[in-house]
Amino acid sequence: MISPAQIKILKHSKNRGKFLIKPLSTGFGITLGNSLRRVLISDLEGYAIYYIMINGVKHEFSYIDGVIENLTEIILNLKQIRFKLKSKIYNKIPEHFTIFLTKKNYQITAGDLCGSITCFKVLNPNLLILNKELDANLKITLGIKKGVGYVPVEKQKNKIGKIPIDTIFSPIINVRLKVETCEVNNLYDYDSLIIDIRTDGSITPKKALKKASSILIQHFTLFFNGKKTELKIPIKYTDYKERIKYLYMQKLLNCLKFAKIKTWADLGKGKKMKMKNLGLDYDFGGLDLSKYKMKIYNKKKRIKNFRDKMRKIVKLRNVIKRRKMTKINETPK
Repeated sequence: MISPAQIKILKHSKNRGKFLIKPLSTGFGITLGNSLRRVLISDLEGYAIYYIMINGVKHEFSYIDGVIENLTEIILNLKQIRFKLKSKIYNKIPEHFTIFLTKKNYQITAGDLCGSITCFKVLNPNLLILNKELDANLKITLGIKKGVGYVPVEKQKNKIGKIPIDTIFSPIINVRLKVETCEVNNLYDYDSLIIDIRTDGSITPKKALKKASSILIQHFTLFFNGKKTELKIPIKYTDYKERIKYLYMQKLLNCLKFAKIKTWADLGKGKKMKMKNLGLDYDFGGLDLSKYKMKIYNKKKRIKNFRDKMRKIVKLRNVIKRRKMTKINETPK
């Protein structure tokens, strides 16, 4: 059994990437390739339209005045629009976007929605949505949210006035695999795997491959040690500043361990310089340590406390034993 020696990028652009992984043991080309392909297609996050509302339209088989296409055809076109969040500063995305189509144009494309959908970038602005009469005005409300994979209309919650649609959240358009033989030490019993990834442009193929690999690693670590290895931030630290403080505390604890500081007295015994070299001040950046319930134990004190507890337990056990013996002796024969 051998591990892959290299991952070579054969081709990479905004929405197309080709990667070579070799050498692999016999059969591992298909094993790794199918696993990565499965995760890439169905388990990566993306943004898509999941419902639509049009004034005066109650169901998806309706016709709209002044529009050539019926609602079913319009929905099929809307499902093809690809979105990318412009910036990570948008912590809370609006639940819906209302678009007024008042332009005197025959054709309405995905690019005409950009003015109303400000926090998203439309990646295929030339996509045709509908054809209408010049004087026809429309008010369309679109619901856009983040999701994973493909969600059929049956699983969407159908509220009054909203027309749910099949949603494709995955940013991956296609993944192709090719397994070939590979030479190692003049032997051709090894595999080489070529992965060809096409995305919609909201994520690069390289980043998509890294995310898919990370998802697989997180699942396999459960079999290895029975628990996840990733850092979990408690739910109570939902505020951005609180998260920064919590991560700083993690760094602080690691630095204390690295500097071999086990008691508060160690900070005044020449180990203060070690903390400064690690980028931490003596006052711990002004953090309230009691808030994070951090304790530094004195090893000698811990041992002493443990021994005292054991002495008390032994003493109590002897007292109980004596009482039992006295009861036995006092009973009449």
